[in-house]
Amino acid sequence: METALATQTTGSSALGFQRQLTPQMWQMVMELSPIIYKSRLFGVSSPEQAAVIMLKGFELGMGLTASFEFVQVVLGKPGLSPRGALALLVNHPEITKIDVKRLTKTDGSFYGYECTMVRKNGFQFTAQFTMDDAKRAGVVKVDSGWATYPENMCRWRAIGFVADMVAPDIICGMSAMMKMPEEYGAAIDDSGNIIDAVAQPAYTTPAVVDVPPQQPKISLDDLLSMFGAEAILTANEGKIPGTDDEIAAVAAKMAGAK
Repeated sequence: METALATQTTGSSALGFQRQLTPQMWQMVMELSPIIYKSRLFGVSSPEQAAVIMLKGFELGMGLTASFEFVQVVLGKPGLSPRGALALLVNHPEITKIDVKRLTKTDGSFYGYECTMVRKNGFQFTAQFTMDDAKRAGVVKVDSGWATYPENMCRWRAIGFVADMVAPDIICGMSAMMKMPEEYGAAIDDSGNIIDAVAQPAYTTPAVVDVPPQQPKISLDDLLSMFGAEAILTANEGKIPGTDDEIAAVAAKMAGAK
């Protein structure tokens, strides 16, 4: 049995149009990155991470601060959240229809999700993802997103499969976060936001370590040419220095006696 969950058609929006980066926009991103990082409002772990998120969002047609709502970094891997990818698709003029259906068995129990997507040129594709598929893939584990949010995970995986086929140019290969959030240690809520993501390590400035300058290595021949054999023997208690350490010690002693 199939129950229609949602049918959405596109409208006009600034979201979903790729733009070229200008020197002025680059300068703005560079100026905003440290401010956004210091504000702690968006959970970025460094100014560099903030810059990457803004640049990716801008490239996909988002505003700079709106990018933080849709582009997320989990375990160091940036990608569109399912909600962000769907926002691009729904508002893009090339996509004329997105139909998502909840699949149930004859007893009414949840089975999986099916998604159909249609482009303006008539190309369309339909894909399903069910809990049986998830079990075969080995992703249903205790305390995983598949165990806790099975319907959400199936829904967004089905949408992700179709988006990869129908609209790879629109989502720019970013739908991996739609299909495989569990690989990043994350689950997805009803709205298509990533939850329970593994926290990013706090950004810290690398420590500066003072490395003492290396002294040039000196040989026994160097000592002989500079001080003569008699002076060396006197400085080394009547013995010829044989190791590098002994030679260095005698050289230091002789230099200090000058």
